[in-house]
Amino acid sequence: MFQNKSVALCFLLVISLPIASQRLKWENFNNRANWSSNRLEAQVGFCATQFTGDLGGASGQGKDYSTKDMNKQATGKGVQAAFKFRFNRYFATKTEVSYFELKGSDAYTDNPRRNARNLYFQSYNFEFSQRLEFIFLAQEFNGQFYRLTSRSRQKGSNFQLYTFGGMGFATYNPKANYNGTLVALRPLKTEGQEYGKATFIMPLGFGMRFGLTKQIRIGIEATCFKTFTDYMDDVSTFYPEAGVLTDPAALYLSNPSKSPELFPPGSRRGDLNQKDTYYRLGVSLIFNLKRR
Repeated sequence: MFQNKSVALCFLLVISLPIASQRLKWENFNNRANWSSNRLEAQVGFCATQFTGDLGGASGQGKDYSTKDMNKQATGKGVQAAFKFRFNRYFATKTEVSYFELKGSDAYTDNPRRNARNLYFQSYNFEFSQRLEFIFLAQEFNGQFYRLTSRSRQKGSNFQLYTFGGMGFATYNPKANYNGTLVALRPLKTEGQEYGKATFIMPLGFGMRFGLTKQIRIGIEATCFKTFTDYMDDVSTFYPEAGVLTDPAALYLSNPSKSPELFPPGSRRGDLNQKDTYYRLGVSLIFNLKRR
C-alpha cells in the first residue's frame, strides 16, 4: 500500500530534507544543547482536511492514495490539541486529539460516470492518536527563529524539522442532504450493509516548528491518515438488490442519480478493495510548559 505515489512522496520529502541539510554548516543548523528545555509542550491549533475515498476525484481513473484525486471544493476544517513529551535529543512522543470535518461529492469531479452517480457525504469526526516523532534537524537555542537570518544572532535561533508515525482511532458518521436536512446514512444501510462507528488509523507525516519567543513556538504539520474502513463516506460495495430498501430516504440516498437507470441494483457503487484515506494540514501554537 505504501508504494503508492502520495505515501512515497512523504517518504521522499522526509529523506531529502536531511540530505539537503548536509549542504549547510552542520554545527550551525543542528545544535541540540538545550533540547531538555523543550521537554514538555502543549499545543492548540486549526487544520484543513482532504478526503480520498470513493467520491469525486480527478477526471480519469481513480488512483489509490493519490493526491490528484483531491477536490479543493471538498476541503474541510477542524481543531486540534496535543501534549508532547521529549524523552531524547532525537525522539518525542505526542498525544493528540482533534475534531474535524470530512466531505466529498461526485459533483466535484469531471469524470462523467462518477458525476452522474451524484453521491455526497459530510461527516464530523473525533480523533485520538499517539505518535512517535523523530527530530532529524534542529537548532535549539533559547530564542526566535527569525534570528537565524543574522549570523551574529544565530545563538538565539530555535527551530525543528521532524517526521512521525503512530496509531489511533477516529469516529465517523457520514450524512447527506435529504429534503433540505442532513440525514445520518449509517442507519439507512444504503448498500444493505452494516458498518461501525469508528476505525483504527495510522498517521504518517512531517512537520516543522519555529520559535516565536522563549516560551512559544508555531508549528506546521502535514499528515496522511490511513484508515481501516471503506465506509467513512458510506460508499464501498454495490447498489442493493430491489426490495432490500423500503425507507424513502434510504431509497433516494442510495441512488440519488438523475439517471438512476445507469446504476441498476447489484451494480458497483464503490471500490471495496481500497480503504479510505484522509489528509490534514495543521497550524498550531506551541507552549513550553517548562520555564526557562
